[in-house]
Amino acid sequence: MSSINTFRSCMAGAVAAIALSACNPIEQQESISMDVGKPSQISFGSTVSEIQTALNGYCSSVDVRQIDPPSIPNVESQWQIDCQGFGYFGDKRLAEFVFVNDALMLTWILVEADEIPALEKAFTAKFGAPTTSKDTILAYANNFAAVRNDTPEALYYSETAAPFVMDRINKLPDRD
Repeated sequence: MSSINTFRSCMAGAVAAIALSACNPIEQQESISMDVGKPSQISFGSTVSEIQTALNGYCSSVDVRQIDPPSIPNVESQWQIDCQGFGYFGDKRLAEFVFVNDALMLTWILVEADEIPALEKAFTAKFGAPTTSKDTILAYANNFAAVRNDTPEALYYSETAAPFVMDRINKLPDRD
């Protein structure tokens, strides 16, 4: 009889442990892809409100703020959504969604400095050789993407933003 009670006690403990782990978000975190293709939540031309809706469930916290005065020249308004906990390149990260005149123009996703070589390698594997190689950035203009290393981050930008982005990139010193 004691072996049956021991078995029941062990089963109850196992069921409790499983039930408690189901409540623990750390235990529930799914594997975050290492893919560097433009994340599906980035929909250029979308409004602040539309991206806020698209990010629902993808951020541990969201901050929406107006950039006043705008840091981008010749625009009426600039807004930014800061999404903490955005799953990208194997980890939860800060993603910054930048809007010009209420249309998503570019998105920065911050990474760790020691991840830059792997990120550059992944971008090159995904998009081919960089179209521009500068001291602080590799640009993949055909795919509207870049990897920046002075502030370690990935960049995805709209076709509309391309002239502005590439103009700024082309003014940087070349990579040795």
